[in-house]
Amino acid sequence: MLQKLVLSPREAAYQLGISLRHLWNLSQPRGPLPVVKLGRRIFYRPEDLAEFIRQAAEASRPAAETTRGLAND
Repeated sequence: MLQKLVLSPREAAYQLGISLRHLWNLSQPRGPLPVVKLGRRIFYRPEDLAEFIRQAAEASRPAAETTRGLAND
């Protein structure tokens, strides 16, 4: 099956499980989520969404979990 190179804002919001308004607030230049502009249209790359989720998961991890792994080495 062919994977899409870019997603529409509606598709990206659905994949992230957030509203379109929240997606706009997270999108550049207001937020950290990169966008692809083709003419006047805005799209999102699936790999950028995955990286955003990965970074959000790392940021929400408690500090004790992060330092515990380093202390055991």
